Amino acid sequence: MKITKTERKLEYFANTILHEANLQKSREKNEAFTKHNRHIQETLESTARRINVMMQAKQDEITRSANRQISKAKVYAITQYVEARKQQIDRLFVDIQAKLASFTQEPEYENYMIQRIKQVQELNQNFAVIKLSPHDMRLENAIKTTTGLVPEAGSHDYIGGFILLDSARKVRADYTFKTRLIQAKKRFHYDS
Repeated sequence: MKITKTERKLEYFANTILHEANLQKSREKNEAFTKHNRHIQETLESTARRINVMMQAKQDEITRSANRQISKAKVYAITQYVEARKQQIDRLFVDIQAKLASFTQEPEYENYMIQRIKQVQELNQNFAVIKLSPHDMRLENAIKTTTGLVPEAGSHDYIGGFILLDSARKVRADYTFKTRLIQAKKRFHYDS
């Protein structure tokens, strides 16, 4: 059978159209593939950014939480330290008070009292009366003889030491151990 010229033209035309269709299909397939890859890449990048933002937010939250816990722990530790230090200082002053009370029982205490009274009298001659703790009234005669002051019984809480008064009882010099201890404790810095 003989193929006619028209049939050949139709076959050529059909092959050309098929070839063009295949080329078009291939281009569109490549374009779709490229778009798909681009979309996947953009989605991956977007997801990665979102994950990074979420991770940073979570990391910041963990850091803030850790900082809060550290701050609480520091405050607690400082509070414990300050309280322990205050207790140590209070114990120190209780010990000192006990040692001062013990010193008032020693034989050297009488000499200390007389020397201290004379030192104060050198600074101010106007004193006439000395107040002693009831326990220290045992030194009354020795103090009266050596200093010329009139001893009187004062408070039990002096611990030791004395208070000097002028004859009008207006000028007062407090050299009791209790007062000295209170002054020392006030000057002592609990917060240092």
